[in-house]
Formats: sequence, C-alpha cells, structure tokens
Amino acid sequence: MKSFWLWDVPPREEQRSLAILFLRLFVGFIMLTHGFYKIANYATLTTAFPDPIGIGMVPSLWLAIFAEVVCSFLLILGFLTRPAAAILVINMTVAGFFAHMGDPFAQKELALMYWAIYIVLTVFGGGRYSVDWAIFTSKFDAGIKHRKNMNPFDRIMRILVSFVIWYFVLTGIVTGAWVWILVIITAPLMVTAFWGYCPAYCMLKGKCNRSDR
Repeated sequence: MKSFWLWDVPPREEQRSLAILFLRLFVGFIMLTHGFYKIANYATLTTAFPDPIGIGMVPSLWLAIFAEVVCSFLLILGFLTRPAAAILVINMTVAGFFAHMGDPFAQKELALMYWAIYIVLTVFGGGRYSVDWAIFTSKFDAGIKHRKNMNPFDRIMRILVSFVIWYFVLTGIVTGAWVWILVIITAPLMVTAFWGYCPAYCMLKGKCNRSDR
C-alpha cells in the first residue's frame, strides 16, 4: 500500500517540483510589480535611487530593473532558473544587507524573505515543470545522465571564493570595471558549484564524464 502523499519522506519528484513551481510563480509575479514600478518611475528614481555599493544611482537602478524584470520572467518560465535566481540572490543581498543596513528589521524583513526563497531556487533549480527540464533533462531521461565531476572540496571552494569576491565588491574594496569582471567570474563558479559539474574539466580531459543510466 502506497503511503499518503502528504507523508512521503523524502517528497516525491512531483511534489518537490510542484512546490518549486509555486515558489517560482509566486516570487516571479510579485517581484515583477517592483520592477515595473521602477520602469514607470524611471526618471524620478535616477535622481533618488539608493547606491549602496558605490557604482552610481543609474547603474544601480539598471541592475535592479534587470534582476526584478528579466530574471523574474526567467523564473516564471523556469528557463536558466539557477543563474536567474542567483542574480536575484545578489540583488536581495544588496537590498537587505546594504541598502537597509541601518534600518529597523521590519524594513529589511521583506528583502530577506525574498533572499531566502531565491537561495532555495538557486540550489534546486526549476524542477520538472520548467523549460530547463524540457530542454536539458529530457536528454538524460532518454538514456544519458550527467555524472558529477566535482568533489565536495572543489564545490565548497568555488562558493567561498564567490562570497569573498562579493564581499570585496559590496564593501567597495573593488570599484570601477573590476566590479563587472569579478561578478562575471563568480557566475560560472556558483552555477558549477551548485550543479556539481564543470564542463571545463571535460575539455581538459578530452571527454565528458558521463555514465549510462
């Protein structure tokens, strides 16, 4: 006799994917309202938008709009879910830990709640009900699966290096063009760390580490 679905431990793939779908749609559509507000009031915000990391009000506004609009659309579709969620993690990190650093907890609470949800989506991806699953996972179901080619130490070091880089950027130790260079560097580090698979290792070895189902 099968157990009642509420008590499955761990949850079945369908249950987990439905929960992820709910989170994607919920935070995606809600965050879009913030992004559309910024677009509608762009002229006013260019002279009054917070600049917590010292790159200028206009660049800060552009980055916020990109995260809240473009990345939210990607989350709703479930396309490039992990990179989109990771960018939103950075966006909420700046909002919660820097822009509202000296404010009462009630004013930063919402940003921190978004931050936690985006971390979950960065770790688990888009789930079964996503464009990512349709494009990438169906190939594995057809007979080929990725085998992780990164050990835990490698993955932890990539995450730690990324956090150190973000610290340098967010605290203003690094400024100018180096900000963009370092942020671009951290993107593949974080994605491969959570995925557990690094395509560069395949190129170095001349073949990909894969195994038959």
